[in-house]
Amino acid sequence: MAMRHRETEQTILKMLQQHRVMTMDDILAIGKPAITWSELFSAVDRLSRKRLIALSRIGSTYQLTFDIRERS
Repeated sequence: MAMRHRETEQTILKMLQQHRVMTMDDILAIGKPAITWSELFSAVDRLSRKRLIALSRIGSTYQLTFDIRERS
């Protein structure tokens, strides 16, 4: 199970490194069928707690940003 978590996190980080800012819907649209809503929510929770990504509410959706401050 931990291996799947890491794969999902790496997939999300790669997408954000390329696009910098994406909504959760964007990630699901690009990542389907590899990423489910449940996996996305769990991975976003873990990555934001590690401060690797920033999570912001924009209207009725959430925007994810690759947090480059942690990479410096």
